[in-house]
Amino acid sequence: MPRIDMSGLDEAARPPKPSFLTAIGGPQFVVAQIFTIIATVLGVYLAGYVGYQRTLQYDQFTKAQQRADLLQGLDAELKHNTTRLRDFVGQMQKTYEGNPVYGDWPRLRLYLWQAAAQTQTVFDAPPQTLAEMQAFYEDVGELLSDKQAQEMFRRLTTSNEADRRYLAERLEGYVKTAETALLPSLEQAATESAQLATQKAGVGM
Repeated sequence: MPRIDMSGLDEAARPPKPSFLTAIGGPQFVVAQIFTIIATVLGVYLAGYVGYQRTLQYDQFTKAQQRADLLQGLDAELKHNTTRLRDFVGQMQKTYEGNPVYGDWPRLRLYLWQAAAQTQTVFDAPPQTLAEMQAFYEDVGELLSDKQAQEMFRRLTTSNEADRRYLAERLEGYVKTAETALLPSLEQAATESAQLATQKAGVGM
């Protein structure tokens, strides 16, 4: 009895092999995976961007707050020094009428001013104000360190009355400059910095 070759029938009956696209789930699956990858990348980017923005806002707030603190401190220190100098000028003026001087030779308080010079924050202050403050402290410091002027303070005589008047007038001129120009400038800059710090504190924090 002749043998019948069934191999051709088996191949005809065997279902066709699925394509790779069908094997992994079809086009819908591929599209879903692509959107998942895109969403993941966008999520990572947005998270990094938000983190960067928060860090930037915090740095801006910190800088504004430090600037406000510095300016407020310099303003308070300058007010203290001008008050001491004005009181001293008043004492010197009384000597014109023969009244004795009460109190000590004035000394400037420069702790914050000297400390500010060691920080980068000081350069955030208005440049013109910084230059005028430096000139004020240097000029007044030179006057107060004058040994002859200190001796006149200890020995009140008619012969040095003109020199005492000159010293008092110069000091009073420096004080007026500080009160009319430096202090208002510092106060305005400190107020603006404090307002900026408040704004930065309320944004994203």
